[in-house]
Amino acid sequence: MLNLLLICHANVCRSPMAESIFRNRLLDHKKTVIQSAGIAALSGSPIHPIARKVLASRAYPIREDASAARLTAPMLSWADLALVMEGSQRGELIRRHPFAAGKVWLLGHWLACDVPDPVDGNDAVFNATLDLIEAGATTWLPALTMQLAV
Repeated sequence: MLNLLLICHANVCRSPMAESIFRNRLLDHKKTVIQSAGIAALSGSPIHPIARKVLASRAYPIREDASAARLTAPMLSWADLALVMEGSQRGELIRRHPFAAGKVWLLGHWLACDVPDPVDGNDAVFNATLDLIEAGATTWLPALTMQLAV
């Protein structure tokens, strides 16, 4: 079983997009539970409409009931791996929750990049963000599928 947690700032753009991508790409692995949360999320806030639009344009399903969830310490305890969008978020989480230091990583770790927040951007900005999230997910998939095979 693998519990994967995807984290961004408000849980309305990047982490829900990443959740949809990982759910799609790990669909065959029934031993995976995937959730997303935001460090400063307003729980219950709807997913950004442009995020929904760009996901749909690439045939990534997003749960109809998907809404923002504020990150909690129990969520980090539950996670086997927590992927954040920015290096500063990783630093903040490790400072707040030292117990999670070994499982909080940057989604763009293998690409040596952050995933910038597209929240005030247009469709093109959201599409570029989705491209970066897809690339980051692709770099993590070999390790995740290997872990799931064990």
